[in-house]
Amino acid sequence: MSQREKMSQRELWENAAECARAIEATTDPARREMLTHLQMVWANLANASPLLGRAKLADQVAAISGIHVDLMLAAINQVTSSPPLHVP
Repeated sequence: MSQREKMSQRELWENAAECARAIEATTDPARREMLTHLQMVWANLANASPLLGRAKLADQVAAISGIHVDLMLAAINQVTSSPPLHVP
């Protein structure tokens, strides 16, 4: 396995970890469920990446990345637009 392929696998795991952080940050159950599924997709792809050809891996990453970006932006917007908690 080349260094670039190893980096790609590491990046896939980093995307799964980013999903985990977003899951912890969100209060929306539906978004949490979507992020959990996305995290599993990244983890499964990371596990399978050594067995996939470059073209197939690139296709899979391209398909998943758009969804990932949309969900991460929504998670960031939720956290930054949430009103402060009122503690009596």
